[in-house]
Amino acid sequence: MAGKKKADIEALIATFSTHVSDNYPAPEVYRENLTSMLAAKKERMEGGEYVESLEKNLVFLKDLVTEGEALLEYLLERINNAEPTADKITAALGALEEKVRGGTAGRIEQVLGESDEDDFRELTALRGKDQDAYTEKLEFNYIYFMAFRMLLFEFFGVLAAVRDEYEIMRVDEAAFGLVQSNIEMTTNYYLGNISVGEVVDEETPSA
Repeated sequence: MAGKKKADIEALIATFSTHVSDNYPAPEVYRENLTSMLAAKKERMEGGEYVESLEKNLVFLKDLVTEGEALLEYLLERINNAEPTADKITAALGALEEKVRGGTAGRIEQVLGESDEDDFRELTALRGKDQDAYTEKLEFNYIYFMAFRMLLFEFFGVLAAVRDEYEIMRVDEAAFGLVQSNIEMTTNYYLGNISVGEVVDEETPSA
């Protein structure tokens, strides 16, 4: 690592935030794009088919995020190692998608049927009882996990690029939680669930 500049985990997170700001549309445009995508999906499908598609894709996205977070934690623990290389990280992400996609069908009833998973407890309670409310909640969760997955995978790209040039300091057991909460906050910001003021307050270090 001789010759590498030094940066800390906060600088890595700040670089990610700048990358997203520079490469993503404004939050209101981002939301409009997702809403339009859902509307087009709904228009070309029958009601039952639309709900089944949302269920399948939601479970896929949730499981992919879970697997992706495990990979992120693994990489943060080895952030200054030469291996795995950026190419291997990209390959690992592709392999994760294939693995998760292959198991999605068998997971739908497990996750949305009798599951008590915190993320989907409200969905489970509505399923088979209030179809309109269930569909609306499905759409909300689907959009959330789609946005979270996009941002999580963006972070992998930033991580790979930054560690080529920098040695990342101050990476301890709290690093994963810091990154995870930043991705979550950014997701909620782009989806309009929190305001700019809340983002600023969240990012301001306490005295």
